[in-house]
Amino acid sequence: MNWAAYVENGKPFDDIYIFDVHGHIGGDIRLQLGNHTADDMVNTLDRLGVNSICVSPILAFASDWVRGNELALDAVKKHPGRIYAYATPNPFYEDCDLSRYLVPGNGILGIKAHGEYQAGTSLCDCRFDPAYEIADQKRLPVLFHAWTARQVAEGMDVASRFPNANFIFAHVGFTDADAKAGVITGAKKYDNVYIDTAISSSYDGTIEYLVNRVGDEKVLYGSDCSFFDCCHTLGKLALSRLSDTQKEKILGQNAKKLFAI
Repeated sequence: MNWAAYVENGKPFDDIYIFDVHGHIGGDIRLQLGNHTADDMVNTLDRLGVNSICVSPILAFASDWVRGNELALDAVKKHPGRIYAYATPNPFYEDCDLSRYLVPGNGILGIKAHGEYQAGTSLCDCRFDPAYEIADQKRLPVLFHAWTARQVAEGMDVASRFPNANFIFAHVGFTDADAKAGVITGAKKYDNVYIDTAISSSYDGTIEYLVNRVGDEKVLYGSDCSFFDCCHTLGKLALSRLSDTQKEKILGQNAKKLFAI
């Protein structure tokens, strides 16, 4: 496949299956975000040739967990098969029970834990445990925000305690060397640890570096849309030095297995 031709000519990738494991829906009072509604997101998917995206609602981890998760559910219902969602817990609410959203067939496929948005709450804080227990019981994927070495270490502690759930470490700790080393070590140590490609800044060869160390079955395509445009993460992966088979695994085949879709 001539990947460069698609990228350089701005053509959508219509010939392969692409599943974006890392998106966000809704606005953010701290940042000027574009294309953050469900309709905006589907337009972006169409423009790039991305089949589906799994989103977490910013409102849920920023303030109102009920309203946020309801907004995500509305988006899933409006665009079935294009938008999926993570149920998102907020540790500051004692009544935060995600079981109402994690119903088979409703398009809510897993859980997103942020922590940093929630006053820097640790990912291994016991207030997140009810959500992790559901994921463990139902064998669901959990997406972690993991910029720093501390967050990577916290996430690995959770992954070790809940072995039946699958944990995707977003951003792969490429903000510092210790974080990067920690997430690679963890992905090699634990069968239930995966890495996504939502790396907002990286050097040439980052994707190849990851795949060479953890294997192509442990890496998943994630864009961090709409905090960042999908184009640069998709372009970096498409133009990487990986084989066609490896690219297709990372872009969608791995997610299809992990999310059981």
